[in-house]
Amino acid sequence: MILGAGYGRRLMPLTRLCPKPLFRVLNRTMLEWWAETLVSAGIRRAVVNVHHLPQQMLDYLRDLAGSFQDRLEIRPSLEEELLGTGGGLKKAETLLGRDDFLLVNADIFTDFELVRLAVKHLANSGRLVTLGLLPGRGQANVSLDRNGRILSFRAPSPVPGETERQTYSGIMALSPAIFEHLGESDLVEAFRRLLEEGRDISGWTYDPAIWSDIGSMEDYWHLNRALAAGRTIVHSTAKIEGGLTGWNVVGAEAVIEKGAETENCVIWPGASLARGTMAQDAVITGAVPAGTRVVGGCFCVPPQD
Repeated sequence: MILGAGYGRRLMPLTRLCPKPLFRVLNRTMLEWWAETLVSAGIRRAVVNVHHLPQQMLDYLRDLAGSFQDRLEIRPSLEEELLGTGGGLKKAETLLGRDDFLLVNADIFTDFELVRLAVKHLANSGRLVTLGLLPGRGQANVSLDRNGRILSFRAPSPVPGETERQTYSGIMALSPAIFEHLGESDLVEAFRRLLEEGRDISGWTYDPAIWSDIGSMEDYWHLNRALAAGRTIVHSTAKIEGGLTGWNVVGAEAVIEKGAETENCVIWPGASLARGTMAQDAVITGAVPAGTRVVGGCFCVPPQD
């Protein structure tokens, strides 16, 4: 299951135009990257929960399912009201079936070893949850004992028996028995209750070459910069007459007019930069008027409410 229903508030105003799972990295959506990753791991069925900008998501998922039709079955789980991660997972129970499964966050870009995580989980019969953990990255908020057993989540201070903390990767393996313990709250709350009951929640630590959470505008821009690696990547349908320096990612049907200059920018599909504009270190959507200067952040004209 891919968690993709959230609003992405820290990425506003961009998420008023496009739900976060459809943000493009090197001109491919996060969901397309995930679909390829799942297929490479031997997964043949995926469920994606949907709430924010639902029609846009549903239309895209239909098209994505068509392009992966012989490789990956993709089904949406529509939430009329936004449910917590626990509630969203519970709602998708019938779609997920009665086998063990993986749960991933749509806004994580990584080469985390899904197969090895699944093997670790399945090797421990009866285990409810195995979290994928990262050493020394991001906010370390999962407390572990010396045997790698999880003791607590987001504890404000060290808990008894804690020997280290690691970071949740945004990926976990679960038994279908987890559905008996889910309510409408956050998954972490369900896990805390299970720990209080003495249930075993374990983690498996892996240090991937790539791991990025596009939780903010800066994170999203930095991920494209890292993957572009100094290159300019231009979609075949973009029209470029202006200047491109540094690295840039230019989306489908984007237009950069003669006399416009861009440097180190992510330019969304359909965006345009008029003559005399200059954009640097920014994310560009929509039509940038002539003579506009954009340095950092984004240029975005959100839809009218």
